[in-house]
Amino acid sequence: MHPLRLSTDRLTTHQLSRRAFDELCSGGVGAEFVGAVETSQYSNRKLLLRGVADFCAEHPAAVGPLTDTDSVWDVLATAEDRDPAVVRGILTHPTVGVWLTRILRRLYAQVTDSIPVWSELGYLHSLVAVMAIRTGVHCRVKVPVVHGVVTLPTVGHIELPTVFPTGFVELINCASGTAVTLGHTGQITLDSPHFFPVRRYTTHSRGVRFSVEINDNDPYRELSEPIPPRRLDRADAAEWEKLLGEAFDLLTLWHPDYARELSAGLRMVTPLPAGTSIRGASSSVAIGCVAVSRKTSATLVAETLVHEFQHSKLNGLLGLFDLGHRDDMYAPWRDDPRPLSGLLHGVLAFLSVAEFWQVQRDLLPQQQAGQAHFTFALRRCQVGEAITSLVGEPALTRLGRRLLESIRARFALVERQPVASDVMDAVTKITDDHRATWRKRHVRPDPDDIARLTNAWLAGVPLPVMPASRVVPDARPSERPSRAALVELRLTAPETFAEVVAHSTLAAGDAAYLADDYAAATTMYLARLRNAPEDTASWVGLGLSLKARGITASDAVLRAPEVVAAVHNRILATVGTAPDPVELATWVGAGMMPDTDHTGH
Repeated sequence: MHPLRLSTDRLTTHQLSRRAFDELCSGGVGAEFVGAVETSQYSNRKLLLRGVADFCAEHPAAVGPLTDTDSVWDVLATAEDRDPAVVRGILTHPTVGVWLTRILRRLYAQVTDSIPVWSELGYLHSLVAVMAIRTGVHCRVKVPVVHGVVTLPTVGHIELPTVFPTGFVELINCASGTAVTLGHTGQITLDSPHFFPVRRYTTHSRGVRFSVEINDNDPYRELSEPIPPRRLDRADAAEWEKLLGEAFDLLTLWHPDYARELSAGLRMVTPLPAGTSIRGASSSVAIGCVAVSRKTSATLVAETLVHEFQHSKLNGLLGLFDLGHRDDMYAPWRDDPRPLSGLLHGVLAFLSVAEFWQVQRDLLPQQQAGQAHFTFALRRCQVGEAITSLVGEPALTRLGRRLLESIRARFALVERQPVASDVMDAVTKITDDHRATWRKRHVRPDPDDIARLTNAWLAGVPLPVMPASRVVPDARPSERPSRAALVELRLTAPETFAEVVAHSTLAAGDAAYLADDYAAATTMYLARLRNAPEDTASWVGLGLSLKARGITASDAVLRAPEVVAAVHNRILATVGTAPDPVELATWVGAGMMPDTDHTGH
């Protein structure tokens, strides 16, 4: 029997009302949008589950010791007949999407891992056991044991009292209760001290209810490969509940639309381990889940929840509609080329961050306000640049353009807010640095055009044409200079900046640039380019220093560094002598159209 009596002969067409779409566009979504996304996700999960069932039927060896697959499908179908809402809730749980995506990739050899396939496939048995427990279906189901733990998603986990290798135990659900058998050593029931229930936190603030699972036990809770439980102790759990409660109270007070959408759609929060470099995470296959690193304040927790939930919203929309396709776009917040959908994700998420800090920056103590004002200005600048690049983008669908127009209307309100001149100066330096570094790294001008430009320079004639270019992702590890991070640090934490600079070994040009000695920085970057003409950081640093001095050659270096560097190096290879980079950049800049991006699609 196939799972959930799947009627795949009659496919369902999912729809989203105009009102629900308008909610997404304007900011906070409600129950109607969340319900439509969940319904489409349920259909998707059932189809993926059908794929797992078909593979198991065709490749019975893959199930390993979990040989009772047919009876598992029977239990699942019975549970759905008894209580469809419970089964739907389990199958749309965020971790189930992570597992389904991963197990299908493993079954079809797209991913390899040291964990036995049958062990990960056993998560299905754990899900079915949970469906039986929560719907009252009597059954016996083999469930896997991994790291000495039996996981029961949405219910909890059992830590076995003895050393237990990876394997399986039998779970029995009957009228007298639920237990797992340990062979001759007895049983463990769900009222045993070895059972740890799922941790759920619920609070109310200003009439809005917020209830989430704080997931510290599910193997797929960090949205990737399975990991063992890492149960929070009492103090950690209390701290997380305190932060979440204060964060939600802040949102209901100052950002009620965002509070209401989190109330409607956030199902799970995963506390990330201490020391992780990830501030927050979400996944297209785990809609309704946000992974959060330990924060120093409820304000930062609130920002992370708002930011990451925007990705859940857009992932839900993308599961219903096509917004457009293109794979080579510049995102001001990423070092790699991004697809169109990724750019839309960033625009929506960082616009919410800008809206958040637009309010919060004036509510913080003075010692924290500097970072907040900077974050607001940076995200506003990045979103504005991304919106500008999307306007008129032919790859957008009609619905994609409609979404963009609504975002532009929201952004217009943010754009009008005042920003201090020193903050704006730092943001401009950082965004110029990032954009030029990205272009030098990923944009490749046409070699024939570069040859024509080289000949024109050597002949002493004006620039004939700006070369056509295309994006070629550079897969080498990024060598992002510390320059931009130090510009931020100088603004937001000047004492820390002084200490870092005093104990850091900076490139000579960067040290002069950060000391505002732009003439010296220019000289030092030029010296570096004489010895390393391909050095991206020096080309970009030269452009930044020239701009700070008001020298027009900076325009070409910052807007088309790949062209200036390519012509420079072609001349060097042709005649054995390199041209003066500033003179060359002035020549290139004289032939550039204002505000024109010559990157090919």
